[in-house]
Amino acid sequence: MQSIKEFFKSRTVGWYVSLASFVFGFITFIIYVARGGNSFSPVSGVAVAMLGLGWATNLLVLVKDFGVGAFVPYIFYIAAFGVLFNSEMAFVSNVLTSIDGTSLDGAFIACFVFLILTMATGFAACIMKLGKKK
Repeated sequence: MQSIKEFFKSRTVGWYVSLASFVFGFITFIIYVARGGNSFSPVSGVAVAMLGLGWATNLLVLVKDFGVGAFVPYIFYIAAFGVLFNSEMAFVSNVLTSIDGTSLDGAFIACFVFLILTMATGFAACIMKLGKKK
């Protein structure tokens, strides 16, 4: 029990921001996979991999702060955003032109909102220190 108290005592605000990025990344991952794809934009395996790698490296950074390592999850989250933006472009253009009457669903909007929150908190965490000097 004492080691857990010491672990949290040695953490700074940056660690908690990184934890928020971890949670937002996990929520984004769940929403994107649960939403599934459609005929215009199937679920992208690369996007799932980038979100998964971002989430996994974020977990590693939370457990063991290794200097500039907090920058790695942010890179994966940015890559996931690029892949998702590219893969969902056909769906978005179809919605904007109203070709077949499709509209933006709540899961699509929530996925991108949480992804933007993930990237924002990931960036904030990578410029903050995650632990206090020993």
